[in-house]
Amino acid sequence: MSSRANPTILTIAHRGLWKTTAENSLASIRAAVEAGVDMVEIDTQSTSDGKLVVIHDETLDRTTTGKGTVSDLPFDIIRQARLLSGAGGEDATVTGETVPTLEEILEEARGRVAINIDTKYARDLPQVMETVLRLNIADQVVVKTDIDLDAKHFEVLDADWFGKIPHMPMFRVRPGRFAEDLRQIEALKAPMIEVKFQNLEDIASARNELERQNIRVWINTLDVSHCLDFNDTRALSDPHGVWTVLADAGVGAIQTDEVEAFKAWLASRE
Repeated sequence: MSSRANPTILTIAHRGLWKTTAENSLASIRAAVEAGVDMVEIDTQSTSDGKLVVIHDETLDRTTTGKGTVSDLPFDIIRQARLLSGAGGEDATVTGETVPTLEEILEEARGRVAINIDTKYARDLPQVMETVLRLNIADQVVVKTDIDLDAKHFEVLDADWFGKIPHMPMFRVRPGRFAEDLRQIEALKAPMIEVKFQNLEDIASARNELERQNIRVWINTLDVSHCLDFNDTRALSDPHGVWTVLADAGVGAIQTDEVEAFKAWLASRE
């Protein structure tokens, strides 16, 4: 899917299709599948008794009826909470959904949609990888981690899972050095990279190096991602000024909270 041989710009639903469900819920995966997205991004972290659950925040407070820090609470207590609709908060309605486990999310997605796993804490990465391999679902998963471009050696290369599970490095584009930085990470054999940029021309200027390594560029247009003003809110009124400009620069995957509008823009290109 992530190969540049596939010319389609990938639609990535941020925390599932949460606007009509609840973020990081099983329902948000089902809704994303129905909407025809290519990939769903989810967040995972461990409970006090070592269960991997899918929730973004450090605490239960914003997205559930529960309170407290996820890593301080056992799974059975977390499971008693109900997810709040949409992005949660005080005004959100209570849903019938509970905080899912990573296993449940992966099983819901099996054979239907790719999953991008954002492991919130490095301590949990070995367990995340063990889960993916045990469930035999690596061909549907991309796991991302931050990369230090100045590192003499990338530690991820030494991980026992490396090469068995697709890995997406994340880093900030250094002005005028993107092609150089891509050569720096060549040993990682990345199918896709998630980057933030200060100048879109940096992305466009590295097209030859991206093609040589067969790397797809993933950009977030989430309002909180701060890639200049290339964000979902502006895209709703000016999709060509945001998504078309990114596509023309060579971006091949876009994570958005506005899946419906993004899919409409994609259809208009075809």
